[in-house]
Amino acid sequence: MLKKIHALEKKRQKILDEVLSTKKMVWGSFCLIHVKCGNPNCRCAKGELHPHHRMSWREKGRGISRAVPKEEYAWIEEMTENYKKVRELRRTLNTLNEEMNTLLDQLDEHTVKKTRKGRAYLEV
Repeated sequence: MLKKIHALEKKRQKILDEVLSTKKMVWGSFCLIHVKCGNPNCRCAKGELHPHHRMSWREKGRGISRAVPKEEYAWIEEMTENYKKVRELRRTLNTLNEEMNTLLDQLDEHTVKKTRKGRAYLEV
């Protein structure tokens, strides 16, 4: 049991270090959508829509969406990927913490039983 706990802690620390080493990220999603411009003579009126890159996120309960300038595509994609990666790492940390707590509960129970052994006044 102790080996499992130490292994989980080592894994947890490695993931935590990775989360803490992320210095730049942006909340939200960067995506490509296709839109109509509204000009009745445009190709989009016939179904050939215009590609449009957008950034969207939620802030204070509101959805926000903004156009992203072409020169920012690579940067915003990297920043939103960093955010997704940190979120996934945090989910993994939560799972590891739950596993760790379960093992520590088991260790507590085992240690208490072992410690009480032979003490009649502590037997239930």
